[in-house]
Amino acid sequence: MEDSNQHLKTLLQNTDNAFKALMREPDSIALNQAYDDAKAELDTYMVSLKHTLSQRQEQQKHHRGR
Repeated sequence: MEDSNQHLKTLLQNTDNAFKALMREPDSIALNQAYDDAKAELDTYMVSLKHTLSQRQEQQKHHRGR
């Protein structure tokens, strides 16, 4: 889980840095694309993380029901 937390922190930092750069140059196509890419990577990871956590919860419910 620690690897997941570190990866999440990295993605959040990347998104934050991309946003800050974009705020300095809001008309930059490259910075807009970099921010969109960072957000998409973060969103994809969050969906994956939620899915994994849901699966773990279901497994725990299944094991408790035995």
